[in-house]
Amino acid sequence: MVDIYSKEKRSDIMSRIRSTGTTPETKLYALARDVLGPRPRMLRHPKTLPGTPDLYVPSLKLALFADGCFFHGCPAHGHIPHSNGTYWAKKIDRNSKRDRQHRTALRRRGISVWRFWEHELKPTRLDAARRRIGRAVQCARARVVDNGR
Repeated sequence: MVDIYSKEKRSDIMSRIRSTGTTPETKLYALARDVLGPRPRMLRHPKTLPGTPDLYVPSLKLALFADGCFFHGCPAHGHIPHSNGTYWAKKIDRNSKRDRQHRTALRRRGISVWRFWEHELKPTRLDAARRRIGRAVQCARARVVDNGR
């Protein structure tokens, strides 16, 4: 199938897709702040960490990611577009491989990594996401205590 837009128009459309400050990312931050309270420091997009997590809690060594269903290949909602399918299949595969490499690198540094799909941060699923963040925090706190910090 041929793209309905010219190459220039498609480039313009794609350039408007934000990589930070997205709605899922904002919701993830709000939920984490709700669970953690005002005390723990939370860093957004720390460039010094592999994969630049959307949210990082240094005291807990906890990294949280809000991954878009399309660009990260969500098993429930990810799909390959009919237009330029070969390109998108390779792109999404590269993104998934890079995500795995970043998670491995973070875990080697002793950082707990939790990933939230975009659809998990929809308004109807926020309670479940809040509980999952709570589990992530509990696991991270237990790990920090076990490591004698």
